[in-house]
Amino acid sequence: AHRRKEERTAVDDNVYVVINTQPEMMGQMVEISSTGMAFTFVDLDAVSQRLNGCGDLRMDFFAAGKGYFIRDLPARLVSAVDTSSSNAISSLMIKRIGVEFVTMSLCQQVQINSLIRRQNGRHAVAVSVPQSA
Repeated sequence: AHRRKEERTAVDDNVYVVINTQPEMMGQMVEISSTGMAFTFVDLDAVSQRLNGCGDLRMDFFAAGKGYFIRDLPARLVSAVDTSSSNAISSLMIKRIGVEFVTMSLCQQVQINSLIRRQNGRHAVAVSVPQSA
C-alpha cells in the first residue's frame, strides 16, 4: 500500500482541475496535501483511458468565481482509475483519481499551501487560539 507522506485536507471550495489530456478534461478537487491531491470527474468519452495512458500530467486549478490560481502544475497519476464495468444505468460514471505533484516551482508550492490553509481554516473550530509569534 502506498503510504502518504502528508495528511490530505478535504476541499470545500469548488476547486476545479483542468488536465492537459487531448482533449482536455475537467474534474473537481476533493482533497489536497502539499504533495498531491484527489479529484472526481465524470467519465465521459473514455476520459479514464486517456488518463491512464498519461504518465506525466499538467494541471491548472481554478476556483469558481476566483479565476485561475495555479497553472501548469506538473503531476503524475498515483491511483489508476477504477474502471467498473459500465452498465446502462451507470453510463454517467463519477470516478475518483489521485495524483502526486512533481517538481513544483516555489510559486506553485506557495499557492498549494495557501489553498490548504484556506481549507483548514474552514474546518477549524471557532475557538480563538493565541497565535505564537
